[in-house]
Amino acid sequence: MKNSLFAKTFAALILSSFLVLSAGTANAKRLTAAVADWTGGELTCQVAVAILEEELGYRVDRIEFASGTGLWEAIAAGDIDFACESWPSYAEADDVMINMNLVYDGEVVKEYSGDGSVDAYTSGIIGMSDYYVPKYFVDANPDFKDWSDLNKFKDQFATPETGSKGRLIGCPVAGWNCHDQKRLDLLGIDFEASELGTEVAALAEAQGAYDRGEAFLLYLWEPHFFFGKNEMVGVKLPAYKYCDSFTEANNWQDCGTAAWPATGWDKDYTMNYMNPEVMSKPENAEAVAFFKKMAFSNTDQAKMLVRVGDDGLSVEEAVAEWKNSTDEWKAWLP
Repeated sequence: MKNSLFAKTFAALILSSFLVLSAGTANAKRLTAAVADWTGGELTCQVAVAILEEELGYRVDRIEFASGTGLWEAIAAGDIDFACESWPSYAEADDVMINMNLVYDGEVVKEYSGDGSVDAYTSGIIGMSDYYVPKYFVDANPDFKDWSDLNKFKDQFATPETGSKGRLIGCPVAGWNCHDQKRLDLLGIDFEASELGTEVAALAEAQGAYDRGEAFLLYLWEPHFFFGKNEMVGVKLPAYKYCDSFTEANNWQDCGTAAWPATGWDKDYTMNYMNPEVMSKPENAEAVAFFKKMAFSNTDQAKMLVRVGDDGLSVEEAVAEWKNSTDEWKAWLP
């Protein structure tokens, strides 16, 4: 009787220890990620989350957190473990916080020498930005060639709010640090930048103008679903040139009209960025190995954007459809 009781007690202790150990192991593979506040970025992040959860056994908790310097600081502080698809042209905190080379397809595309409080690996998405006009405007005005011709046609872009000046439907969120008005002024473009607060509001304004056949100037980036629905032409802003004195620390001094922000944006090798202390833990080795190999493409994101925007799929549904239709993501697994 005593032996039987001892055996049951011992078995219960063994089972209890196993369950505790199992629970601890499962909980160890748990990460916290920010929810990107634009659809393209959220598609990229959902691709990462789906693979981490479905293929590598992680649980990823999602937190709403606006893009910008505050998110970088939250990651550096360990409040959030990772976020997705940061564009270096808009990040600014990347130079301060990253201390490693950014590598794309085996090539170093950017070198960082910050404090090392954030690590980053390319997501695969390569971004570019410009100001765009509708193709029907270009067709109707053959003398229009590029940004330097905008003033000739500014009356077509004027609104009651801008008076004699043209209007730019500008970068919608202040935290993205586009410096639209600064750029317009430095280049001598007699336009006012209108900041509408959200991507949705800016695109609604642009789509309405497009549907009415009106001339409008729009800040936008690629890849983006808007280009799948509407024929647009970039105005070919001057090629990006770095200006090392244009920083917040010296009150936004500029380098004249030949460098940022009197230029367009640099090509952005976007990155997934993360807390190095959290990601260096042994249980997160597979996640880091995955992030180093992730190579999501502009084409795939653009297709998903149409599926979400036009066809009514959720981000999760669009990613699941893509994941079930291709094997390319398997090459990203550790």
